[in-house]
Amino acid sequence: MNGIDRRQLRSRQTEKSFRSRRVRTPWLRSGSIGARIKKKTFDDISYKMIRALFYFFLVAAVQGTFVVDEECLNYTIYPVQYELVISPYIYEDRAFYDCHLSITVIANAPDIRMIELDAKNMTISGESIKVYKGDRNIVDLPRPFIYDKERGKLYIYLSEALIPYKGRHLQNYVISMSFRKEVTFESSGVFLVKYYDENRKAKYLMQTRLSPNKAKYFIPCFDNPQFESVFKITVYQMPPESRVQYTNTSIVIAPEMKREILSDKRMVIHYVPSPQVALYQLAFHNSQFWNIQLSSKYTNDTLVVWAPRDELKNCFYILRFGIKIIDIIHEYSSVNRSLVTSPINVVGIPTYLNGYEIASWNQLTNNIIRVIYLPEFISVRQTEAMKFELAQQLSRIWLGNPGEEARTRWKQEWFKEGVATYLAYHFLAQYDYGAQHNKYKQSIDHYGINMKHLAMSHDWHHSTPALISFNDELAVKIPWRYKELVTMKTASLLWMVENWLGSEKFHQALVKYINSRRGKYISLQDFMQSLDHDTVECFHQFFNGSTASKILNSWFHHSGYPVIEVNVMRDSSSENVVQLKQKRFSFIENKRQETDLLIPISYIMQNMSNCFNCYQPRFTIGKQTYTFKENLNNGWIILNSHASGYYRVNYDEQTWKLIAQTLKENMGLIDEMNRAQIVNDVFALYVSGDMSLELAWYILDYLDKERSVLVWEAAISGYEMLRIDGANCHMTRTLYREWQSFLRMKVQSIYKILTNSIEQQRNTRLFRSRIIEFACSINYDKCLNYANLLVNQWRHKRTRIDPDARPACYYVIYESLDGFSSADTFNAYESEDKSYAEYVHRRESNFLKRIPMGEQRPSNITMSTMKPVIASTQKSPLIDDHTDKSHHIQSSVIILVLAILSVILVR
Repeated sequence: MNGIDRRQLRSRQTEKSFRSRRVRTPWLRSGSIGARIKKKTFDDISYKMIRALFYFFLVAAVQGTFVVDEECLNYTIYPVQYELVISPYIYEDRAFYDCHLSITVIANAPDIRMIELDAKNMTISGESIKVYKGDRNIVDLPRPFIYDKERGKLYIYLSEALIPYKGRHLQNYVISMSFRKEVTFESSGVFLVKYYDENRKAKYLMQTRLSPNKAKYFIPCFDNPQFESVFKITVYQMPPESRVQYTNTSIVIAPEMKREILSDKRMVIHYVPSPQVALYQLAFHNSQFWNIQLSSKYTNDTLVVWAPRDELKNCFYILRFGIKIIDIIHEYSSVNRSLVTSPINVVGIPTYLNGYEIASWNQLTNNIIRVIYLPEFISVRQTEAMKFELAQQLSRIWLGNPGEEARTRWKQEWFKEGVATYLAYHFLAQYDYGAQHNKYKQSIDHYGINMKHLAMSHDWHHSTPALISFNDELAVKIPWRYKELVTMKTASLLWMVENWLGSEKFHQALVKYINSRRGKYISLQDFMQSLDHDTVECFHQFFNGSTASKILNSWFHHSGYPVIEVNVMRDSSSENVVQLKQKRFSFIENKRQETDLLIPISYIMQNMSNCFNCYQPRFTIGKQTYTFKENLNNGWIILNSHASGYYRVNYDEQTWKLIAQTLKENMGLIDEMNRAQIVNDVFALYVSGDMSLELAWYILDYLDKERSVLVWEAAISGYEMLRIDGANCHMTRTLYREWQSFLRMKVQSIYKILTNSIEQQRNTRLFRSRIIEFACSINYDKCLNYANLLVNQWRHKRTRIDPDARPACYYVIYESLDGFSSADTFNAYESEDKSYAEYVHRRESNFLKRIPMGEQRPSNITMSTMKPVIASTQKSPLIDDHTDKSHHIQSSVIILVLAILSVILVR
């Protein structure tokens, strides 16, 4: 064990012998460090142990006190405060910073003679390591420390045991040391980034990204995400010299307190002690950036955007957007309460960063293409991503952050992530439609259905966990593969409940609850109880007694989502019997067990005048088959009105035919939200093997008349399902090409309309971009020709590719034989689209390699005006009476030529 005495590793051994202790830590207050310990004795026959509650006072420069709860997690040493004195140096050939670190700690167990710290890839000055008890250094001089660089552990040995807290007595210790950290472009935690100033001269910046567990690469620390401490930071900036890059900007997690110039011309920046934060919330930025800022019209919230000086003119878009979202948040909350007590800094870093660090509240770092807005380069989809990420981050800040005056904490951080995502879409909906008299007027419908389909694309697999399984996870610790599941599914479930309760009713209850919990804990159970209290009335309660909390609780405890099988008993009587049965949806046959979710049911009918419950359908179904009567009058019934329910629906054959007939003859009778859900469900049911190819094509045959962006988004999302491995549709290359051929016929009309339009409004641009990318992915020849034309103009005439068509063009290049050349150059926006196109091309190629060739299906020789006979998917697809005659003539000629060739070959 690298020469370490096992008997001295007390911090490891005592963890097993102590149960969890709850620490009560007050907010920072001016003055010296002190503490009070409250002790409670519990009757515990099994363990015969005493559980202690304690809290201590810390130094700070803010007014008032605030008490929070925090788990000590059996650790034997607890960090109270970190004090950092940082001196960064950036030369032409290297960069590093020197740091003097002091950590104030308390002991949480007896007989501790060794302190264990985490420290990776740094040079620690051995003679500087001290542990002070008052003014006395208690480091064991014969054997002071061992630094295990490979494991990233620093062991400090003591000459005497630390005194643990007891009653009202609390002994503070200060760990002191100096170290140097080399910083490179590839280093973890803290790294170097190259950028250019207005004179095109190369400059460099230092930046930290410590989520979730990279603080040990920045400073020696007790790297436990549950520990929260105060951070007191001082930065020494070097004066302008020929060898050292001058930096004028340092940003940390606390506001600046004062500056002073030393005799050697170094500038010293002192920062206010931070609130109590975890190590992954620590941040440090050092550069030659400049800033622009705006303040909220309701509070003193200030948004500051930082970027290279010559790029600031391109940052006004995100600045104005951000401050508008802050204003919308204040209008929504109806309380003029600042989000934080200090400015919110948005910093554009010219390198790849995957979104904001979700726990940040005052230093929001992101890829610079999410901060600067260049109309000639940025696509509409990149603009939408820029807006969503900032709106989501500001929503997180409003819901609770360490910098607010009365700190709000969430016991289930996954739930906070979902609420922040839901609110981000709500605020974006208000922003898109401008100022409204009613702050709840614009629903998130257009965002909601895409959000739901994205969640479903992650949630169908049998290994997907239930949301409740993330209860004990910090948001920064949730595995990346589950990020969209947690955010989008939780938001989708809230959207489902919102549509049942009514938008205004739901939002009033949500705002009232969040405002009432300022300075307190928010828990999932508490939220659901409050929701019931504020919304359950005779009108808002489900017919069978279910409430919003029961429904949410049911969904949070189950993984996946259901499909409801609808069977309509049609006879000669005036009333029809409708049977509903739920089961888990899966693309794989053997994972379709019954489910007992509480599913809120809403529906519409073709003949609404005869509907018993269409205007107030407030009932839920559970595990048992649910039966009710309705007078359908030979028409269809469509479940999940408004498409907000987090489930799919499969109807009996006759009902599907009636729906398909309405879509062909008068699709306006079914609103676009339900059309979008029907289209997406059809793709899903086909891929899962629950619908034949003939019926799927018969229902989707109307798509050539569809003009809704929502419906086409749902169709494109459905097309993505065809590539799911192991799905019950048994996809082959031949069948896949037939799907592409079918969709090429359907996309022609909308493609022509959009590409001939000169409209540049946001919605039209989004629609056009998606259709162009989709049309190229299914090998629509006109789209391929258009993409090749843009590519040739880009390469030979050096004209810029339309940003909205760029992903499609890059995909076509990857699909071509020659691909990209070494002479091709790309800016950051183009590089992002290029990486995306490469991913799509690689996914498509790998998919085609995995699936078998399959047998050629028989061609259609004559036109059919009959309704489809539902049979095996190996039979030919239906061709209706709208089919072009030239298509059949061409098919007949091809058959004749093939017959002649076969005769020649036989001879």
